[in-house]
Amino acid sequence: MPALPMPPWTGTLRIHEEFALAWAAPGDTAPHRHYCHQIVRAAHGVATATIDGELLREPVLAIASQREHRLQADERPCFLLFAEPSSFQLQTLAEAITAAPAQADAIALAAARCRRPQTLDPRVAHCLQRIDGLLADKIPAASLAAGVRLSLSQLERLCGAQLNLSVRRLVLWRRLRLAAAEALRERSLTVAAHAAGFADSAHLSRAFRRFFGVRGSDLVRAMRLQS
Repeated sequence: MPALPMPPWTGTLRIHEEFALAWAAPGDTAPHRHYCHQIVRAAHGVATATIDGELLREPVLAIASQREHRLQADERPCFLLFAEPSSFQLQTLAEAITAAPAQADAIALAAARCRRPQTLDPRVAHCLQRIDGLLADKIPAASLAAGVRLSLSQLERLCGAQLNLSVRRLVLWRRLRLAAAEALRERSLTVAAHAAGFADSAHLSRAFRRFFGVRGSDLVRAMRLQS
């Protein structure tokens, strides 16, 4: 008898200020990379992923910001932690998650205790505040630069040095962060797309796949937002 297809991404997601924690049975993903550090912790046995072309099977996998990776489908749920690099150091976070009991509350608490104070340039911090206040609208990068009295090229260098992101990718990342929460809260990609400034649900779904290796529709269909 042929094997049944693996169901895509079933589980729950908690979204905190600077990290998110999923308890999910992962579906296959396409190779992708994203801004957040990612920790994958198996509840039992090992988790499997290809990271920078190397197949790894470990109880805990630590994936640094912007490293290409691909998770392998598994019917057994695991914990997946996504953390903002400006607030978390990957090795410290991986050690804390490894040591924590295999429970969502314990892992979330361990992650929160690893948060380090942000030391962002005030101009970058101001841009982040402006972006978060304007996510449903168009956000010209030149306008952001003018708002902190920099040229666009100066702001690009500053964001690259502090966040390892271009201004355009920074705006897209903040939009995706909002869209993920809205999609799960409203159970609608269309509502999420409009709330986060995407042209339509197709545009949002493509962005999800580019950043996370899964379609936005899979997220809405199988994941649930947990407070």
